[in-house]
Amino acid sequence: MRRLFTLLFIAVTAIAARATDFNVPITVTVNGVSSEQTAIITIVENGGLYDLNLKNFVLQTENGPMGVGNVELKGITSFQDGNATLLMASDQVTITDGDDPNIAFWMASMLPPVPVELRGKIEGDRLRCFIDIDLMATSLQQVIQVGIGGGYQLPNASFEAWHSTTDSYVEPNSWHSFESASGMLAALAGHHIEKSAEAHSGVASARIFATSIFGIVANGTMTTGRMNAGSMSAVDVVNNAYLDMSLTDVDGHGDPFYTPLYSCPDSIAVWVKFNQGTPNAAHPYATISAVITDGTYYQDPEDKAYANVVAKAKDNRIATTGGEWVRISAPFVYTESGIDPQAVLVTISTNADAGQGSANDEVLVDDIALIYNAKVTHLKVKGHDVAGFSPETTDYEMELNEQVTANDLEVEVDGKTAHVIKKVEAQDGYYVCTIVAISADMSTLSTYVVRVKSNATAISHLQTTASQPTYYTLDGRQAKTLVPGQLYVCRQPDGKMAKVHW
Repeated sequence: MRRLFTLLFIAVTAIAARATDFNVPITVTVNGVSSEQTAIITIVENGGLYDLNLKNFVLQTENGPMGVGNVELKGITSFQDGNATLLMASDQVTITDGDDPNIAFWMASMLPPVPVELRGKIEGDRLRCFIDIDLMATSLQQVIQVGIGGGYQLPNASFEAWHSTTDSYVEPNSWHSFESASGMLAALAGHHIEKSAEAHSGVASARIFATSIFGIVANGTMTTGRMNAGSMSAVDVVNNAYLDMSLTDVDGHGDPFYTPLYSCPDSIAVWVKFNQGTPNAAHPYATISAVITDGTYYQDPEDKAYANVVAKAKDNRIATTGGEWVRISAPFVYTESGIDPQAVLVTISTNADAGQGSANDEVLVDDIALIYNAKVTHLKVKGHDVAGFSPETTDYEMELNEQVTANDLEVEVDGKTAHVIKKVEAQDGYYVCTIVAISADMSTLSTYVVRVKSNATAISHLQTTASQPTYYTLDGRQAKTLVPGQLYVCRQPDGKMAKVHW
């Protein structure tokens, strides 16, 4: 019998297991400083559980790459939310040595098992995850956060990486100014951006500055798209920032003049230090704008009404900051057009009005981010409001002498495309309702617990006793006691079997 069961388990596992490799950009953050690289992440799906392997993980340091090793999480629990498969895990992980021949030494052999947390999702052919590797108990005394997958944040958001343009000036990777402009007057557009050691975090920021050309103020401007210089008139919309994902042009770093975006952020935030060199009471403000589109041609400022816009965010009243770093944010307003987001055009300028301000205006820019909210704003259980609910309070208790299931939880969140996981467990006369709201970019989560006192919990247990599933260890022995963190084969009353992580 045991042999038959084992053969059946092997057959089920072989049929169900699916492995997918994702070649994705990753952002590694240590002590608030981020660096970018690429990696291959392998995901194996097996009977509803998932294994994730981040192979040959390295830290980029001033002295070159430092090998960490292979970070592998097994038996990850999954939840379905619309088209997204959500992955959540928290485990002690033994990191193993990598096999990249370019890395001379791997730290893995020096590390004990370390706490690792994962929150992620698979959505279509895209993977988005955050892995937090807690090394506080080791000699490194730090937490490494690995953000996996592009299309949710702006690359090189801390402006640490720069490249040379064709005229020997520099631009931040994935960002552009007039140094790489197109248009018939590009050669006359001048120099408007440089790397600054005056940083909000890390060691660099982007300094954008205005100039005067033939007595006309030329605003300093930086964009994720491409600048076009086509007119001597500062107010002519031929002078603009634009994106077009059908174009194949690349910058001095080999990157295209557009930034993909596949999600719906709630706002955009950036740290700035703005100084208007010569005060201009009529035009005192710098500006930032962000426009999410379907990836077809779009320009800012607009030359017509565009039907390919998903959302816009703008702050055109950034005042002089008095030599201090100030955080600026602006909410996205969505058109509700039903268009899928594909790209975002972000533009920052030394003045909100073309050709205004002064020739010595400057704005320093650092740590720009798309913000995804993840707070529950309204919560009901079986149609009843949770008394005193507040997004900042996470624990509640109420009494309802009824059965409660996950379908009885009505949840509203403040993130436009935030994900929600709902679970209900019967414990000691209570239904313990757990609601987890996760931001669309998987960077943050909020957990709420509602303990519902109910005498229906005993009835619920009696009703289900006769149809409880049976659990077996992987070698075919029935498990009388289930140990947290272990894998079992679960046999349902209807005969169906699946591997589960307890």
